[in-house]
Amino acid sequence: FDARIVQAWSRGGGDIWTIGNDSNHPFTGREFGAANRSTLKGTQTFGSGYPYGNVDSTKIAGRPFPYGLWPLYWGNNITGSDEYGPTLDGVRPGGQLVTIPLKTEDATYNITGGELYHIIGDRDSATFMMISLVTSCHVSPAWPIKFDPTASNSTVKMENVIQYYRASSFALALLGYNNSFARWSTNTESTENTPIPDTIRYSEFHKCLDDVIVDALAIMNGGPVPGGTMAIVLGVLGGLIPVFHVAVIAVTLSTIRQRKATLAIRTEALNYERFP
Repeated sequence: FDARIVQAWSRGGGDIWTIGNDSNHPFTGREFGAANRSTLKGTQTFGSGYPYGNVDSTKIAGRPFPYGLWPLYWGNNITGSDEYGPTLDGVRPGGQLVTIPLKTEDATYNITGGELYHIIGDRDSATFMMISLVTSCHVSPAWPIKFDPTASNSTVKMENVIQYYRASSFALALLGYNNSFARWSTNTESTENTPIPDTIRYSEFHKCLDDVIVDALAIMNGGPVPGGTMAIVLGVLGGLIPVFHVAVIAVTLSTIRQRKATLAIRTEALNYERFP
């Protein structure tokens, strides 16, 4: 099987793959996959969180995709991010970038008036995370909104981000926070940031959001397991219905004929999205 699936709750891992030169992909030759969930968190600095690759700390252009997804785009070619811009939204893994507000009216959390968070990421990852956060952190349900960082009325700014995840392809932002170093940093490995207020750092609501994102955010799985029997997870990212549909099929491959038959049936019956 030559497909790799981006799957929520996946442990990741596996081998590093390379996008083939015959794939007509915009990033042919780039490495992707193999990163596991233990390295999911970056910092407050855009371009952080890359577990491997010959990384130029002055830009994110040309980097691999350790989790199978592309970095966020902030406009104005900040740290070389224009190559992941909206002109490629049609082929961006998980769909175009969106933002979703995270707030709660649940009395479980004694939150302050300034605790209005947003998640930023591809449509499918963000939508799945909203579902998980509603369940686990009592977040009020909300629909994703197309994210255009260059719009004058954009709600979420680069300065609002308090945490990047998944090689800077997903972020948690706080509207009341302003990181004055965010836009002007020329080093993606910099730890120089405006301190996050203690009321946020020690907030139980914030902790819940961060914990669930770290545990559940969709990442590329490790691929099929070698051997006679393999468990295959086929993730179908719904376009019309904004949820992740996951079917788990255990297939025993005892002969070459069986393997070819299974492949033919899967190809014909399932419409799955390939990553990255």
